[in-house]
Amino acid sequence: MKKLISLLGTSLLALVLAVPAFAAEQPIKVYINGSNVSFTAGTPYLKNNTVLVPFRVIFEKLGLQVLYNAQTGTINGTSSSLKLSLKIGSNRATLNGTVKKMSTAPLSIGGTTYIPLRFIAEATGGTAVWDSGSRSVKIKAAVSTVTDEKDITALIHLANQYYNTEQASRFYSLVDAGEDVTGMVADMDSSFELYDVKNTIESLKVLQIQGNEATAVTVEKAVRTGGVYIPDENIEYLYELVRKDGKWKIASMEVQDRTVLLTREQGMTAAVLPQATATTIKDKLSKYYQYMSAENTDAISALMTSYGEEYDAATKSDMQDYFDTYDHRYTLDNSNIFYYSNEEAAVYAETTIKDADSGESYKQSLIFLFVKSEEGAWTVDETYNLSFDGDQS
Repeated sequence: MKKLISLLGTSLLALVLAVPAFAAEQPIKVYINGSNVSFTAGTPYLKNNTVLVPFRVIFEKLGLQVLYNAQTGTINGTSSSLKLSLKIGSNRATLNGTVKKMSTAPLSIGGTTYIPLRFIAEATGGTAVWDSGSRSVKIKAAVSTVTDEKDITALIHLANQYYNTEQASRFYSLVDAGEDVTGMVADMDSSFELYDVKNTIESLKVLQIQGNEATAVTVEKAVRTGGVYIPDENIEYLYELVRKDGKWKIASMEVQDRTVLLTREQGMTAAVLPQATATTIKDKLSKYYQYMSAENTDAISALMTSYGEEYDAATKSDMQDYFDTYDHRYTLDNSNIFYYSNEEAAVYAETTIKDADSGESYKQSLIFLFVKSEEGAWTVDETYNLSFDGDQS
């Protein structure tokens, strides 16, 4: 009997020694990007200053597909960018074909295979920090941006689709405006009534994704198909995006650069219009530059479309600030009316600008949009810069 008890005692002692020595200590917790990892088969423990954990849960949480060969004790984990192979009892791992040394070899206890946690975290592009006070490992895992980039790209293309099909409400459903968008929808609908433009995304690049914020840049080609005149343009936009309730939304769109798509040949091709109208418009354009050289803000304002006292006063103030800063003289070299309707005319103009102080001269090409009032008067409504040659002539 004593021999049997002795044998039982020895067996129990061996069993106890085979179990990781964490039973009397506070359990080790593992967090991935702030979320606590739950282990159902085995418990993390510390060995030789290395935290070992059951492999399957960690592999899956870090985005690896698992293939385990029980006969050879080989653990394989794969993702779109990673092939990782470990073997029980060996401190050598293969990472994308390169052999790496681990501080501790994987081992099997009670049917559960344990692996060194830090090595796996770093192999997948993350970091692992041990907190001895709380006996926890905090892993900051590398976040794949592939899905986010696809979602952001799809969002911008969908917004462009809604714009082209003039669905203002649906367009603003993709925007995180932070307020009631009723007014914004109404403004976009009003714009749709005036302008017929087809917008094509020529290029799109997601620049940065950080947590729930992202930026993207596009080059978009806007081509007039009808309605009020507006020149065709290439416009570069910077998109700011935010993720709300798991979905990306547009926070803002800012114009970074714009290029009017009008060649000199197109600008110098004459439109068909009454000669008297052409003479009136060209005479007003000539006077515009005369008044610019004379720095006569009142006379210039009289040639421009009025949008109310406040707007007109602000425009005059801006002109005066410009004249206070620069002393320029203007010569209209060429002009041509290349677009005409009963209420609009677009004029291509080439001018020489001379700095009165330095004597340097510059060439500038512009589009002037003239509109006809209800009283029949033609006024300068908008200007678009085509080119500015800063070389001294």
